[in-house]
Amino acid sequence: MLTTHTSVLARRIWIRSEHVTLPHEAGWASEAVFFTQVEGAHPRLTVTAEISPDGITWAECGEASTLPADGAMAVNRLAHFGNWLRLRIAGASENEPARILVHLNVKG
Repeated sequence: MLTTHTSVLARRIWIRSEHVTLPHEAGWASEAVFFTQVEGAHPRLTVTAEISPDGITWAECGEASTLPADGAMAVNRLAHFGNWLRLRIAGASENEPARILVHLNVKG
């Protein structure tokens, strides 16, 4: 039987520059899916999953997803990672902010 866990990493927060979520420890899991949602008008966003062996030093993992200005959700899937996960979101600015909601679902 698999165990699954969902965490909210960002809850309807405004971002006005590059944003990274808090690290999430998920070494027990065999797969992870980030769901990035936006509310209202927003610029084109680039969403990248990152992994870390220690929660301090980070490396991009998997393919970045693009959330177009007319899109509502981006998905980033990971199957091979170490212990720590986080998400990097780029494209928002003071002139074009974005209100985001990020969920992380891990399963193993």
